[in-house]
Amino acid sequence: MACALDIRALTAGYGDLPVVHDFSAAIEAGTVTTLIGGNGAGKSTLMRALFGTCRLFAGEIIFLGVPIERMHPWERLAHGIGLVPQGRCNFASMRVAENFKMACYSLQRADHDRAIARTLQLFPALKPKMSVMAGNLSGGEQQMLEMAMVMVPSPKLLLLDEPSLGLSPKMQQDVFSMARQVASIGVTVLMVEQNAHGALLASDTAIVLELGRNVLAGPANAVIRDPRIRLAYLGERSTERLS
Repeated sequence: MACALDIRALTAGYGDLPVVHDFSAAIEAGTVTTLIGGNGAGKSTLMRALFGTCRLFAGEIIFLGVPIERMHPWERLAHGIGLVPQGRCNFASMRVAENFKMACYSLQRADHDRAIARTLQLFPALKPKMSVMAGNLSGGEQQMLEMAMVMVPSPKLLLLDEPSLGLSPKMQQDVFSMARQVASIGVTVLMVEQNAHGALLASDTAIVLELGRNVLAGPANAVIRDPRIRLAYLGERSTERLS
C-alpha cells in the first residue's frame, strides 16, 4: 500500500511548551491506525498538530505527497483532512438534516444534496433520524452523526479523537465498526483511543505514545499481544515502561 501520511520528527505543543517530541510515523492509505497511551501522553496534541490547531515547533507532515505543516486548518480541510474532536461537537438544537447542511459549508451549493446522499449510504442508520434534534439522539448516534458530518466533504484522512468516549460497550464496538467501514472506501483513519483493546481489534496498525514520544509501532494484532501493552494498557497492573 502507498503511504498516505508521513510524519517526520514532529515536535508540537502550546505556547512555549512542546508536548509531542520528535514523533515520526508512516501511515498507509486506506488503513485504520490506533494511537494509544496514558493520560497526558500527547495523543490529542498530535491530532491537533496534524489538523493545524496547535503550535508546530519542528518537523514535517507529508500528506498525499504534499507538505502540509505550514498550511492553515482550512487549507488542510480542503486538502482532504477531517477531524472529529473529543466530546460532543454537533449542533444539538438543530435537526440532523440541518447538521448535515452545516457540514456542507465548504462545498458548492449544487453539490450539497449529492454529498449528503453519499454520506447517508455510509451511515444508513441516520436516514430515519433526519428530522430529529441532534441533541435528542443517543450518545452513539451523536458520535455517528459527527463522523458523518466530517465525511460529507469526502476527506482522504479521518482523524478521530476518543470516538468511543462515554459510550456503552455495544456503541463502542459500533464506532470501531464505522471506522473500519470508512477505511473500506479508501479513507485513511487515525484514531486516538483509551479503549485500547477494542480499538486495536479493529485496527491494522498501532502506535504507542509515552511522554509525547513514539515508543512502539507495528501491526495491531502483534502490538495487542505484546506483554508490555497487555500489562500497561489492557487492564493489568504494571510499572514497566516501554521506552
